[in-house]
Amino acid sequence: MKYIWLLIIGMSVGTNLICGQSLKSDSSVYKINRKLEIPSTVGLFVGSYFGFGHLTSKDGLKEEEVLALNTKNIWAFDRVAAEQDPIDRLKFHDISDWGLNVTLGLPVLLGLDKKIRKDWFDLMILYFETHGINNIVYVGNASVFNRARPLVYNNQIPLSERTAGGTQNSFFSGHTSTTASASFFMAKVYSDYHPELGAKKYWLFTAALIPPSIVGYYRVKAMKHFPTDVITGTVVGAAMGILIPHLHKTRDSKAKLQVQPYTGHYTGFTLKYSFD
Repeated sequence: MKYIWLLIIGMSVGTNLICGQSLKSDSSVYKINRKLEIPSTVGLFVGSYFGFGHLTSKDGLKEEEVLALNTKNIWAFDRVAAEQDPIDRLKFHDISDWGLNVTLGLPVLLGLDKKIRKDWFDLMILYFETHGINNIVYVGNASVFNRARPLVYNNQIPLSERTAGGTQNSFFSGHTSTTASASFFMAKVYSDYHPELGAKKYWLFTAALIPPSIVGYYRVKAMKHFPTDVITGTVVGAAMGILIPHLHKTRDSKAKLQVQPYTGHYTGFTLKYSFD
């Protein structure tokens, strides 16, 4: 995930080039508080940057602990990830990286739509915020839960790699979570700007499953994650890609639910439920 920051910045530049001058619209689908959400989102990214650094430096298992592992103790549904042939795992790792990076840039295509183009700046803020919150959720989860990656179980892989730091971050998959948040964000925004789609919008959400499914498959083949890790990552990312834009919609009923990021002694986000 080391190229995420550069790609998201590149995407914002690309969005600017495609969409041209930002136009203020009173009919925007989403309500964005720029004064609050721009610095807060920056804070989320700063917090997640240091969080990722913490995760990569987490101690691995000791040699005797690794040697004592047995794939028979893994649930049968997940066991295939640890017992597969590791010969091409590095190639599969690179493919999963490419899948993630390409998907991160796909929402720039929303700028080709005239209805969406006028709100490109606010949508860029919302996209960053979605990823910032998704990152914080991932970092927080991986900091609490320790699950050895599938490669740790495989005795065909050098022991030095199986005992290395960062090998207990299997649950859940950050690659699939990030990919899903991008693809589902794109589907959600497009469908919100085109309510005339009706039930056809669900085809967009079905298509949004394709990128995280591909990335998740190759994360398993790379022996970085178990199937349940990538399934969980897909669910979490999809929830972020849908819920964060939805909670910013301007056309609400009497009951309003809002999400706002915050920074301070801690970095995170808050949910507020209010009645008019």
